[in-house]
Amino acid sequence: MEDENIEIFKDFVIGLNKRNKLKQCTKCTRNFPITSEFFYRNRTTKDGLDSWCKECKKEYDKYHYQYKRYNITKEDYENMMEGQNGKCLICGRNFDKIYFPQNTHIDHDHRTGKVRGLLCNNCNVILGNAFDNPLILIKAIKYLQENKKKRNKKSISLFHEHINFL
Repeated sequence: MEDENIEIFKDFVIGLNKRNKLKQCTKCTRNFPITSEFFYRNRTTKDGLDSWCKECKKEYDKYHYQYKRYNITKEDYENMMEGQNGKCLICGRNFDKIYFPQNTHIDHDHRTGKVRGLLCNNCNVILGNAFDNPLILIKAIKYLQENKKKRNKKSISLFHEHINFL
């Protein structure tokens, strides 16, 4: 009986359940209501909707765009990830626990376009805000170190004032 719910057009299953008005994503094989909320519109298909659900399509498009933009293959990306032991090259956090895949960025030299490695979102933003300029980053480090020393001295003097007050 279940086979009656599946229409076959030109030797492929589009997974259309007539009774429940469900369509099966041909990538993840999950069933979704036949609406533009779950599938992008596609005028070339019989039902007017894409064969992949929006979630699968977005995931594919994001990575396909990145590979094409940086002129790398999926294998190159996977090799970089493996070579970095699944960690950000700057902070060392594991991508799979915190960031992967949404916030993994392909870092590249903006002048040459050469790919340098994979970074988490936070580290990528740091480099971007510093315009990839090492001098700005060195000045930022010095600034943090100097203010840390001042803060420690201030904390000690406030502590002594507090003790003397008692």
